[in-house]
Amino acid sequence: MKDVLESVFTAVLQFLADEKYVSLEHYFVDGTKIEANANRYTFVWGEAVVKHKARLQEKVHTLFATIEANEQREEQTNQGGDLAELGERTELTGEKLETALQKLEAQLQEKPKDKPLKKAVRQLRKDLLPRLQKYEQYQNTLGNRNCFSKTDPDATFMRMKEPPMFICLTCAPLLLQ
Repeated sequence: MKDVLESVFTAVLQFLADEKYVSLEHYFVDGTKIEANANRYTFVWGEAVVKHKARLQEKVHTLFATIEANEQREEQTNQGGDLAELGERTELTGEKLETALQKLEAQLQEKPKDKPLKKAVRQLRKDLLPRLQKYEQYQNTLGNRNCFSKTDPDATFMRMKEPPMFICLTCAPLLLQ
């Protein structure tokens, strides 16, 4: 639809310029702010994204620490190999978490009866990884802005003054009773 509207707009503008209705020497951009119908609850705030992403990363680090502790305990009993996870306090990204999750799934194929590992992999795959990817997408959409609307990512939240309340003078005595 965008391409069609652009071509129609261009054709109309060219027609108006050919017929000398408009001059293309000067153009002006209007700075009018129009109130949109975007619901205030569809806005994503940058501070909230940062806070929730930090909590999520803390959960993932805790989960990997638990997996590491279980592996060390198992290694002491079985003298087996070790898997290097994201146990250190680095910034987690979706790609890093995805590669670590693939390594854990490969390890789970070797030991399918390891219930704590199976539970951790399921939690990572179903909950934590999609949420981390969602927060990364929100941060990309935010850019250097403070907020954006989920329904219209170009819209920003702007506080509007409430219109003053007017009371009809003939109705005021009825309202005061």
